[in-house]
Amino acid sequence: VGDDEQSVFSWTGADPQVLREFANDFGVTRIITLDENRRTARQIFEAARRLLEQNPSLFPDKLLRAERESAHPVAVLGFENERTEAAWVLADLVADQSREGLPWGEYGVLYRKHETGDVLEAEFIRAGIPCRLASGRALQDDPVVRYLVAALRVIAEPGDDLRQEAFARVVLPPTLWSSIVSEAERKKVEPLAWMRTVAKRLGRDDEDGKKLRRADYALQNLPALGRKHPGLPGLVEDLLSQRVGEYRTVLEDRHEELSDPASDPEVVRLAERLRGAMHGRKRVWLPRMGGLELALSGLLLRAGVTSVTYSGGADGPRPEDVSISPQDGGQAGLSLGLFKALQMVHAGALKDAFRDFVVVDLETTDRDTATCDIVELGAVRVRDGRIVGEYGQLVRPRVAMTEGARQTHGITDEELAGQPTLDLVWPAFKAFCGEDILVAHNGNGFDFPILRRLGGELLEGGDFVTFDSLPLARNLHPGSRKLEDLAHHFGVDLSQAHRALDDARALALVFLRLQEEKLARARKTALVHLLDYLGLALALSNPKTLGEEAKGLWTIARSFAVGRFSDCLEHYRLERAAPGAFDAPSLDEVIRLLGGQRKLEEGRKVKAADERYPAAMARLRRLLDSTPEQSLAEQLREFLNRVALSRSDVAEKDPELAFRVNLLTLHSTKGLEFSRVYIVGAEDGQLLSTPRDGSAMPEAELQESRRLLYVGMTRAKDRLVMTRAERRKELPTGGFRFLEEMGFNPRRPD
Repeated sequence: VGDDEQSVFSWTGADPQVLREFANDFGVTRIITLDENRRTARQIFEAARRLLEQNPSLFPDKLLRAERESAHPVAVLGFENERTEAAWVLADLVADQSREGLPWGEYGVLYRKHETGDVLEAEFIRAGIPCRLASGRALQDDPVVRYLVAALRVIAEPGDDLRQEAFARVVLPPTLWSSIVSEAERKKVEPLAWMRTVAKRLGRDDEDGKKLRRADYALQNLPALGRKHPGLPGLVEDLLSQRVGEYRTVLEDRHEELSDPASDPEVVRLAERLRGAMHGRKRVWLPRMGGLELALSGLLLRAGVTSVTYSGGADGPRPEDVSISPQDGGQAGLSLGLFKALQMVHAGALKDAFRDFVVVDLETTDRDTATCDIVELGAVRVRDGRIVGEYGQLVRPRVAMTEGARQTHGITDEELAGQPTLDLVWPAFKAFCGEDILVAHNGNGFDFPILRRLGGELLEGGDFVTFDSLPLARNLHPGSRKLEDLAHHFGVDLSQAHRALDDARALALVFLRLQEEKLARARKTALVHLLDYLGLALALSNPKTLGEEAKGLWTIARSFAVGRFSDCLEHYRLERAAPGAFDAPSLDEVIRLLGGQRKLEEGRKVKAADERYPAAMARLRRLLDSTPEQSLAEQLREFLNRVALSRSDVAEKDPELAFRVNLLTLHSTKGLEFSRVYIVGAEDGQLLSTPRDGSAMPEAELQESRRLLYVGMTRAKDRLVMTRAERRKELPTGGFRFLEEMGFNPRRPD
């Protein structure tokens, strides 16, 4: 049993000729044809059959028919670009659903390439319409997005134990978290409480213990991050700058080898100019530079500069436009300098949120946080990055001090004998801290549990919002993270370590420097999803102008340029074919510069593990860019609701899928059916693969592409709409051969 006309998986070995060969090899004398299509309305089916008539028939006697009539003729529409196309599809689908009352699951929006679906997904989610995507394509199928969403849910509801457990589940290895949950159920305790118990029991060097402690510290820091950021974009950048146990990008792995974009004044000035050109606010002009400008235009377009023009045309730049010259890249050179300027623009949402806070430090009778008493309190108030107030007080403890503690801080029993007890000191200490976030080094492991325990025994209480600086230091410094060593690294004076006020002063200055390092690393590692275009630009740059950093990035970026999911070579091919690019190297020459045909073939076969993160983050940023001007709590609620609208089809029998619009590639729709089908991108640029050398498409591939569109069209039961865009990503999409073969000419919507 088979259908030669629905053979669309040739890369897996599928071949429609198998049916003919089977009949010949086994002497089949009778073929039974299922000739009536009862799913698809006649108007739709006849259009689809006209398309397949262009392919040679393996079984000439096979005549198919569909007799059910529909009130909806096949609609074929054309649009200027993918944005107007997506907006119309969304509006038409919503209007149809409102008019007909069909469940969302009866709508299928089909396309050839995942990137088309990404654009549509953002539009549907912004409109509040739940979506179903192919397995592995939903936003939360990506591990980094899953981490981000789990963290934001804790920030939105910091007292919700289930959300805290969900965060731990995301950041810990599955086997480790499963063992924690199983043991907690056996002991009849909460999983998070047991996680902390196990973390304390395991030694300092135990790998599982390290993972548990890091997860716990990150969890306890989340409420403070929520307090410090007024808007969602900055909060997201902060969370991504200090992930716990998640995949790191190639730029994050090499951040120590990269320079901070903010360190080059020319790059800073270029970033300021480009910031005003984002999202079509201004046009950017590039000079002709022997093909380099073609790569730079792609870099700008993918970074959000939607209007890019080359100099030399009939008109010229307006006073408000941004003109880029070969000298604008500063020390890095134009290609890398432009990339770094765009990094600055995109990292601009992450500001130094910790400018106002209070640093605290304790000296105690011993190291047991469950039983020790405080012998010294130290606190330093910071405003706008400067120390403006200090608090220091010795405290007479209720329990004896151990010899180890005495040797650590050097405070004697005689010094403490005449000091006030904690109940007398506490009101002044609480008043000094006020409503500020308290910062301490290893605070979650020592200072904060003691403050909460002892403060809880007193009338004023120990309810603080806290932030532990140790995870940040771990994230930024591979060596020692002890306060004394960090102070030495930053040149901060710590004349008397292990005295509360001295440690608090030093930590205040160290913490400010750590924040500066975090911002610098965020700038250095932004826009990893544009490394393919950077690689193309560096390939077209004069090798003599490339510095050591550019040469180092070149070895990384060129692999992205020839990667399976990069469109930078297609962008270059189309831009080179346009008038004015006569002196640009041929595509074959560019491929040679990127490593040659063999390198390209290897890159197109293998999907690098680090491609998943950039693609997911590009989709996520579409949602962040549309964040309304509201309070952080409202932004969080809106964003989390939107992300929840994107879901994959891992559970085929889940009844909830009936209430989600299906966003699927044409290949993933075999066996499915929908009352309404929209096929988006019914044009040559999407459906046909033009060879790099400009020759005709192989006949076998052309026939399979027809069969693929036929499969998509016959998923529709009652109504079919096909659309094409003249340009996608500002690039022309070519003609619409298959629509013409069916006798259609796309019209603009009324």
